[in-house]
Amino acid sequence: MGKSKNLRKILSQNIRKVRGALHISQAKLAESANISVSHIVDIEYCKTWVSDKTLNSIAKALNLEAYELLIPENVQNKTENHVLQRIANIIKGKKILLRQKTSEIIDNLMLEIIKNFKE
Repeated sequence: MGKSKNLRKILSQNIRKVRGALHISQAKLAESANISVSHIVDIEYCKTWVSDKTLNSIAKALNLEAYELLIPENVQNKTENHVLQRIANIIKGKKILLRQKTSEIIDNLMLEIIKNFKE
């Protein structure tokens, strides 16, 4: 498969995936992107390519940047997994810090209570 056809397939899959996730019909997407329904159908079935203007219009209608519609799914998944791993590491670090701070606060509270009872 040529690079152009492969790129068409990636674009087609991404549009359908995002449109489906947003529960948007082809007609609604066409209306939002200000293009014809038949053009959306042709794009989704890899029958035609898009101009930069059309690509931007579709992306905007899907609340995406145009380049995001051209990223292969396997690359998207790797990127998403990497981002999720970074978020998990941040949370883990904050959780450890929270435990330390909580322990310090409880220790100080206990000392204050003991001090008040001695008086």
